[in-house]
Amino acid sequence: MRGRRSLSSLLAVALAAALAALAAAPAGAGTREPLRTAFDATPQRALAFGSSAPARQGRLRAIARSARRQPATGPEPAISSSHFGAAAIASVAATLRSLAHGPELAELEAYVATAGELRSACGGTALACYLPAERRMVVSGVDRRFAGVPRDFAIAHEYGHHIAAADPVGAGAAVAAGTLRWATYERVCQLSRRGRLFPGNQGAHYWEDPEEAFAQAYAHLNRPAARISWQYSTLLRPTPGSLAKIQADVARPRQGPVASTWTATAAGSLVRRIRTPLDGPVAVSLRAQPGTGLVALLREPGRGRVVAHAATAPDGSAELSHRNCGAAALELEVRARSAPVRFQATIARP
Repeated sequence: MRGRRSLSSLLAVALAAALAALAAAPAGAGTREPLRTAFDATPQRALAFGSSAPARQGRLRAIARSARRQPATGPEPAISSSHFGAAAIASVAATLRSLAHGPELAELEAYVATAGELRSACGGTALACYLPAERRMVVSGVDRRFAGVPRDFAIAHEYGHHIAAADPVGAGAAVAAGTLRWATYERVCQLSRRGRLFPGNQGAHYWEDPEEAFAQAYAHLNRPAARISWQYSTLLRPTPGSLAKIQADVARPRQGPVASTWTATAAGSLVRRIRTPLDGPVAVSLRAQPGTGLVALLREPGRGRVVAHAATAPDGSAELSHRNCGAAALELEVRARSAPVRFQATIARP
């Protein structure tokens, strides 16, 4: 990837180390809630890692208004603090640079906070938080373990959210479900439809929220030596395959939808197979001569279930859209109502 330092070898080593650490962690090494011991007495259940839901954007803007900023040179994150000096800011910058990353690092803003600022911006029990809309992270200025979780692991978790937020293909969905290669491999869409996972649910189903599991898996990939036991849904526990997908998502981020064009003459019915290796939005734009009658259908092969259909308007155009969920391929059928009709179909998929 652009600007990456020996990323493939770095991530290959990290992948093996992350899995070894997960396997080696003793059963009692952690609890389902990393901060449970420290905050059992509080009326609100503690969460170790925040994200878009608990982060208070207005409060964070007020906190950061008078902050001192580290001048960025090259592909560096913008880091600021109102209470910590150059050494603390440089420490956070070094941690961020050490993570597997690409050009999205330069899009990040990080604020180095006091304990009070962290509570105000992220919630009373968060170690750090991330605001996708602003590409902003809030982290502690004190580099120490808290309830067994090192600060650099918390930073890695939040940077996982930043990786997902930078995904250009269905970015909004990626924040709630993880990056596309990982989410497709982990069958996040199918499991969510079955009520096994709950994308974006930061309340009762925090531990079954795939956006949090993705961020945690990214942190395990980058900081396996922290030996943090896996507390999220066992359906998303890191494996060699899933960590390899994260490795691919970081090393080769997708640049946008894959587009193709199909030009043909329909005399009766024509069918074209569309490969859909990733879940996400599929769109078809059909164009023919005005006044010609065509019907377009998008369906799943084998089952034959039609997932989208449209007839051409008087100007000869038709639009189809579908959010693919687990199908490795789709079929586009174009039917001419009467005489042969020349048409062009533009197909976009993840």
